[in-house]
Amino acid sequence: MTAKRAELEPSVDAWRPGRAVFVGGFALVLLFLTLFSAFGHVSGAAVAALVLPGVLTPTLIAGAAAGVLAVGRFAPGADRRGRLIHGALGGLPVGLLAMGGMIAAYHSGPSVAYVAATVAVSGVLGGLLAAADPISAIAAGAAAGVLSCGIGLLVAYFQNDLVNLFGNQETVGSMADAAYRLQFTTSIVAGIAAGALAFGYLRRSGLALPWPAYPLAGALPGLLTLAAALLGWLGGLPLSHAVAKESEFDAAIIASRLPEQVNHGLILLFAGAFVAMILVGRTLRRS
Repeated sequence: MTAKRAELEPSVDAWRPGRAVFVGGFALVLLFLTLFSAFGHVSGAAVAALVLPGVLTPTLIAGAAAGVLAVGRFAPGADRRGRLIHGALGGLPVGLLAMGGMIAAYHSGPSVAYVAATVAVSGVLGGLLAAADPISAIAAGAAAGVLSCGIGLLVAYFQNDLVNLFGNQETVGSMADAAYRLQFTTSIVAGIAAGALAFGYLRRSGLALPWPAYPLAGALPGLLTLAAALLGWLGGLPLSHAVAKESEFDAAIIASRLPEQVNHGLILLFAGAFVAMILVGRTLRRS
């Protein structure tokens, strides 16, 4: 009777996380939406430098999701080196896709090749994350990253109305304060949602995972956002130098965005990890 029941129960494959295909699909949709929003709005080097980190974040997320699928399909149970190779190969098409979209948006001006190479490399770097064990934590983190970026896109779409809701009185000071409060609230909400989704994804995976896998998955959107800020800063250096020759004011605006992106990434990281850790801790106490 026991043997018959075991035959009926589906086995859980640790190298092929459940719903990873859906995560990859949603990650690609997010990347398409981001590239579509950039297309037609990148009028020069200054705008390209501002847009670049926003393109790199979904590229890293989609690269990680594609790497998970590649490792699960071609290198299940392989050693770390094999997983790194297949994860990078899985993330490469994502990087090339994002590179093509960025070139379509910013195809003339200084340092186009440098920007394109940065976007392509980010897809490969995202795929390398699939070498981590457990790989289900990377899949959960990618799913959480899609959600957190989706919240950011939604807030950006309704930004004018939301800024008014957060206290904009049509003065420079009130507008800046309202924008800061909106960004801070968005970061916290996105971090909480990311941590909850990462926890739910792993709990439904059917795997017996060590508890650090949960905060790792919850922190991954923040880690990828910080990585995108760093890559965007490195990839935008030639753009910033070119912009500084034309306008010191525009160059100062570009430089001021880096601390904002870092703060957003740190809030995402700690909020996501904390929420996932609290949720798994409550589960452990009940068991």
